[in-house]
Amino acid sequence: MEILGYARPDGRVGIRNHVAIIYTVQCAQLAAEKIARAVKGTQVLGWPGCFVNERSFQKLISLGQHPNVAAVLVVGLGCEHMDYHLVRDEIAKSGKPTELILVQEEGGTLKTAEKGARIAERLSQYASTVPRQEMSLSDLIVGAECGGSDATSGLAANPSVGAFADLLVGRGGTMIVEEPSELLGCEEALAERAISPEVGREVIETIRACQAEGHQVGQFSIGPGNVEGGLTTIEEKSAGALAKSGTSPLMGVLRAGELPPGKGLYLLSADRVAKKIPGVEKRATNVPMDQGGDPKGVVWLIASGAHIVLFTTGRGNPAGCAVSPVIKICGNPLTYRRMEDNMDINAGAIIEGEKTVAEVGRQIFDEVLAVANGKLTKAELLGHDEY
Repeated sequence: MEILGYARPDGRVGIRNHVAIIYTVQCAQLAAEKIARAVKGTQVLGWPGCFVNERSFQKLISLGQHPNVAAVLVVGLGCEHMDYHLVRDEIAKSGKPTELILVQEEGGTLKTAEKGARIAERLSQYASTVPRQEMSLSDLIVGAECGGSDATSGLAANPSVGAFADLLVGRGGTMIVEEPSELLGCEEALAERAISPEVGREVIETIRACQAEGHQVGQFSIGPGNVEGGLTTIEEKSAGALAKSGTSPLMGVLRAGELPPGKGLYLLSADRVAKKIPGVEKRATNVPMDQGGDPKGVVWLIASGAHIVLFTTGRGNPAGCAVSPVIKICGNPLTYRRMEDNMDINAGAIIEGEKTVAEVGRQIFDEVLAVANGKLTKAELLGHDEY
């Protein structure tokens, strides 16, 4: 089945055609939101703080360059640490229309919103003229994240995603799994699937670095909701999370904002920056940042090129994203029935003996194709564009 996507000047192809309104400091967020409310087809995302480091620059630039985005309007305040000129210039290297407006230069929120709406309208008209281009499964990048996990996540939802991953990779596509912090104790099992000893060592180093950081701050990725849902240890949760990767060979470990260099299965470690951006050092600081749990992981998958994100949950998490569609896969049949408005796939059918893991994996495969061809996910329909 062919997918009809949107051609971009840099040669990439997207499955959505958003105009992104990117604010570079929270002081400009309201102006960006007013612009987006005035013009159909726009999506707001940005940086909520003032002090930044390389990862925040990388995130905004990678999202602005994403093939699901047709054009970008950067909205800055005018005195923040984020270098708004640099953000605009780096995004513009992708060849898409990219413009900048500053609240202080325009004379306040209302004047910025008024001028920005006219710019966004022009960018949206441009987006409506973007030519469509056929893309195959080998062009598709899919990310996988889990959140609000319970015992059914590792028994049904995550294995189903793993079955999908094998189908996608087997047909030449690319799969990215995130959350090395939720693979503690599984590093050697994953490293055994690495395509080379070097990749295997990097897998082990990456996951053990997350473990060391967890010991340092006294925090691991198992919470009260996980325990209430039947998970007892981080190792138990990790084994379930590992199932999302399926059985394909692991091609490499990606850093924050890094695109897969080839096809196949990759692990994403978003705690490390992919590359140095010239000029960032002038504004960047060492201030801690980038908290936010599950939505954070989804965004980093998208920053590494994911056209679609598969999100498994047993407890129930409704969050989506502003850039790429998020497909919710629920392993708990009770949660699915209770939150059906938010869930796309009922992997709980495995728990109730109605379907096999392979059958739900194929259902996910068909759903991914439909969403890539324009079907809206539940999160998109409800306006869940968390960033």
